[in-house]
Amino acid sequence: MTNTASSSSETLLVTENQIPNSIKTSWGVGALGVSVLMNAFSFLVLFYLIGVLKIEPALAGFLVFATKIFDVISDPVMGVWSDRVKSSMGRRRPFLLPGAILSGVSFALIFTTPIFESQVYTSAYVFGAMLIYTLGYTMFNVPYMSMPAEMTDNFHERSSIHGFRVVFVTIGGLIAGSGFTLLLEKLGKNEWSSYATIGVLGGCIVFVSMAITFFGTKKARFTSSGQTVPNLVGEFSAIKSNKYFIRLISIKACQLFAVAASGSAMVFFIVNTLQLNLNVLALFFLVLSVVSIIATPVLVKLSKKIGKPGAYIVSATCYVLYAASWVFAGPNEPMALIILRACVVGVAVTGNIMLAMSMLTDTIEYDARITGVRREGVYTAIYSFVEKFTFAFGPLVIGVAMSLAGFDKSLPSEELQSPAVRQAFLLGMAYIPVVMGLISIFLIRGYRLDEKALDSAGPAKDLGSANQT
Repeated sequence: MTNTASSSSETLLVTENQIPNSIKTSWGVGALGVSVLMNAFSFLVLFYLIGVLKIEPALAGFLVFATKIFDVISDPVMGVWSDRVKSSMGRRRPFLLPGAILSGVSFALIFTTPIFESQVYTSAYVFGAMLIYTLGYTMFNVPYMSMPAEMTDNFHERSSIHGFRVVFVTIGGLIAGSGFTLLLEKLGKNEWSSYATIGVLGGCIVFVSMAITFFGTKKARFTSSGQTVPNLVGEFSAIKSNKYFIRLISIKACQLFAVAASGSAMVFFIVNTLQLNLNVLALFFLVLSVVSIIATPVLVKLSKKIGKPGAYIVSATCYVLYAASWVFAGPNEPMALIILRACVVGVAVTGNIMLAMSMLTDTIEYDARITGVRREGVYTAIYSFVEKFTFAFGPLVIGVAMSLAGFDKSLPSEELQSPAVRQAFLLGMAYIPVVMGLISIFLIRGYRLDEKALDSAGPAKDLGSANQT
């Protein structure tokens, strides 16, 4: 049953599938918190665990990886739960505020880990804090990323709303990549108190941005689940038959693993291999962020002209070129080359985020038109699990590689490690990203879900769309 909106603007939202900019902005700002959460964790946590808490590299990587095993259960449960819940706020919004609280608190807990005399106690605390992090991230991000598929049926409007998200992802990346690294360089990159400051500050930013999304999307369109939703096994059987989603999630797994490996090695590579300070990393992320914001509308227009897969290939190619270039980098690398790399990867990051998520909502809409069932939560849960698994697998691989190469954690962070250890850093910065990037380009070439293919699946079905005043 469809509820009729009282105001003309709300009626326009339902009938013409145009999302007001105020709602796009309110939804997009939640990505700032997610970006701070993900980027700070990706770039800093391995360096923090090894360099400050003095945990063995392989164990540090294992701790990050082990907490993600919880997602095997939590992500699907969260996805199915948010698909089935009945609430006057819609199926997704009830989870956003609790997720915001847990995410903010857990970020602070991780970066204020007490240093115990025993590595076992330190590791146990880190493991517990990361479990809370995983739960909070799941509770917010799975419903959050399901919302755009409900907000509009318009093929290109989905790219637009994810364009807003890219802007806030970029700002969050700027805070984590530039702001936090500047703080670390000023306060001391090897000092426990520096990370504690970042933990409290970052936790507040994460909570506030996510809370804004909860309150600001009150009038966003949402849908009911449609036909009776099958059991959990039935859900995944239906998703398995969606060939477009299976291909897209394979592409994303390759790209996310590449990003995770690169992020895990980056601080070590900049400080140790290149013999540069963290101010360089701050400038790198500043340039990347500016280019990413500029590239967003350009890639939206390009995707309309050559298709989303074509524009995606452009961005993926940029990432391969960027990653390969690090093989030739050495101590005191010229700043001009580092800035050039930031420009190239800024385009790559934009496509990776915006186009991939726009294509994800297309695959969800395709399934809904074929089956008459809305499974946004389950689809997003699978995507979220792949995202978190790869972001845990990356640190595990780099941590193990560092241990096997003989990384000496007793040395100051800037004192040159052995050539074998520097190759372990390059494994994350170049080798894995190049291979994964090439595989993703090969897979993208076979992706065929365009606007015509989506229309051939049938018209958008009225599955109980509503606006709440």
